[in-house]
Amino acid sequence: MNSLLENHLIDLTLKSQSKTKKQQCWACLSCSKVLCPVHGKQTTACWLIPKTHCTNFIQEDFFQKLSTCLVCSYFKEQGEIHPSGWNYFISDQIHKYNAKALEHLYQKEESFVEILNRIPDGLFTTDHEWRITYFNPAAEKITGFSAYDAVGMYCKDVFKNPICESDCALKHAGAEGRDIHNREYEITSIEGKKIPIICSTSAFRDAGGRVTGGVEIFKDISELKRLQEAVVRREKKYRRIFEGSHDMIYTTNLQGKILDINQAGVEMLNFPSKEEMLKTVPAKDLYRNALDREKFLATINHRGHVKDYEVEFKKRDGSPIHALISSRRYENPETGDVEFEGIIKDITHRKRTEEALEQRNRELSILNSIAVALNHNMALNLILRETLKNILKVLDLNRGAIFLLDREREKTEVIAESGFQVEDAEGPQQVFFKDPLLSKALVENEMVLKPEPIFPTFKTRFQTKGKKFTPWLTCFLITFKGKGVGFFGLDIHSSRKLSQYECHLMGSLGNFLGGAIVNAQMRETIRRNRQELRRLTEKLFQGQEEERRRIARELHDESGQSLTAVKLALEKLEQNVSSQEKGFKEEIGEIIRMVQRTSSEIRHLSYNLHPTLLSDLGLEPALDLYFKEIKNHTSHNIEFSMVGFDHRLDVDMETVFYRFSQEALTNTMKHSGADNFRLAIIKSYPKIIFRAEDDGIGFDTQIIGTNKRNLGLLGMRERTSLLGGTFKLRSQPGEGTRIRIEIPFAESLSHG
Repeated sequence: MNSLLENHLIDLTLKSQSKTKKQQCWACLSCSKVLCPVHGKQTTACWLIPKTHCTNFIQEDFFQKLSTCLVCSYFKEQGEIHPSGWNYFISDQIHKYNAKALEHLYQKEESFVEILNRIPDGLFTTDHEWRITYFNPAAEKITGFSAYDAVGMYCKDVFKNPICESDCALKHAGAEGRDIHNREYEITSIEGKKIPIICSTSAFRDAGGRVTGGVEIFKDISELKRLQEAVVRREKKYRRIFEGSHDMIYTTNLQGKILDINQAGVEMLNFPSKEEMLKTVPAKDLYRNALDREKFLATINHRGHVKDYEVEFKKRDGSPIHALISSRRYENPETGDVEFEGIIKDITHRKRTEEALEQRNRELSILNSIAVALNHNMALNLILRETLKNILKVLDLNRGAIFLLDREREKTEVIAESGFQVEDAEGPQQVFFKDPLLSKALVENEMVLKPEPIFPTFKTRFQTKGKKFTPWLTCFLITFKGKGVGFFGLDIHSSRKLSQYECHLMGSLGNFLGGAIVNAQMRETIRRNRQELRRLTEKLFQGQEEERRRIARELHDESGQSLTAVKLALEKLEQNVSSQEKGFKEEIGEIIRMVQRTSSEIRHLSYNLHPTLLSDLGLEPALDLYFKEIKNHTSHNIEFSMVGFDHRLDVDMETVFYRFSQEALTNTMKHSGADNFRLAIIKSYPKIIFRAEDDGIGFDTQIIGTNKRNLGLLGMRERTSLLGGTFKLRSQPGEGTRIRIEIPFAESLSHG
């Protein structure tokens, strides 16, 4: 017996009963086992607490522990001081223990039931007759049966599946002595809905091995089934896409082995079967150039994907095929290997179409260059040089030339060349025809040709630097309206043969270029004629002004002096006539007055032909005097101003603006019926602006040139054009007339 038990056996009679009631066992017995679950607790029912340290071993069973407590002095004292006596004390303690044990048992059962009620899967238990004894809420939700209705029913009546009659899982588990897991079948809910489930079943057995019931856990797998069906449908769909695609779909690994390929890829590469291709052909053998696969792998490994990667493949027979790859790099989740999957499009036809379109664009660029040159009025040699450059570019050639036929001089001239050293050649290059008869027919006889899409080619050559000859050039004729205008020769190597389309292009170009050349030559002729006409017109205006100056000078000098002499003679005669001859004297006086009027009119006419004031003082004083005299003899209101002139203009320019002013005012007074006339001459570098307007009756500008008034306006327009200026006329019936002339001028030509 240990010391603690001995302490329990100490006679406590020496201690007062009141002290025993107030103290706990550990305090009363001076227990030092602080790890005891009773130690330090304010309770006296230590015998009801399990696993106390009263002895050297821990007793978990209450009745075994009670046998120890019966010899404990503290326990005995508690029983003896109990009001109802020792026996009642023992009975009461056993009752308390049983009540507490039952309470604990009920708590554990409630906790277990709560767990079963909270699990998301359906669960029910049965007795040995397979009647349901427990039905959790999840089972209620899945089947639609309430636990109240389900308890007492056979499980087959709840699941409503014929398999429960013929192949009951609970019966199998009980008969075979093993659990049945993950069995799938379909049940019918109380609403008649079919629900797929997966369940696991176990049988309960007593100590003798007899089956006392069972438990079944089941899960609604409707969503799982839906997902599985969706996966199957998606797989079938993608398989249809995979096999039905017109483009090649493939999968390869990092080593280049083709793991899968669709039928379109097999047909694209012209293999007899998919199986043979997967067995015998590595991915690298599909590339026409082995380095292309290395470049492809470097790109996709760097980016993780490629899109529209253009490469050249080869078919089984080695023929080329243009392909466009869109692919991605990924890691196979099952094997962990790096693999590639993607789509390959056969763009051979598209590539050829693009090349054809590119060729067409180059061809159109030739025609466009000619059209642009013509629209910009380029010189003929520039047009032909640009055309030759484009022809060589389209045909991928290096050398060529364009020749024109000069029938007046009966020779052929090189008008444009490229790739030949002719810049230092002295004089025109001599051109030789391989067929002399053709040369004579084209140049001398002016052979007339029927319209053809293309004429036969011929050979020519010409001298270059150092009296050397070019190779024989293949030439295409340039025609216009059935006559040869020229030809263009190309240095085409003997190994190169132009396609039919290229030949037809040269023929079309020759026909088109013929019209361009003739039109350019006609424009050049018209330009030269216009220049000659301008020079003649300018000389005409200059001669007219010189003639006016001469006539004005002769009228002022000779006629004026003669009339002055006549007047003086008449005045002398008048003085010698006696006063008796009054009638004769009056006649002489009348003649003198006539001579004075004639002299005045001659001076006025001389001034109008060429005002000396214009030459002496300039434009503004001359116009001021001119308008002042007009105001004195008419009722017109004339406004005149000159703005921005610090110095006089060139004498010829001043004469031009003086004549413009005369013509504008004369038209206003004779034809418009206007009351007001405004004239402004403005110097606005680099132009001089002449602006005249009236408020007269106006006229229709579309009929200009049909009367005398319009002829004066035409003269103003022509003189403006000769000076490089612009002439604008605005007028409508009833709205007056406005003239605006802008003429450029050089500051260096003005007078200081």
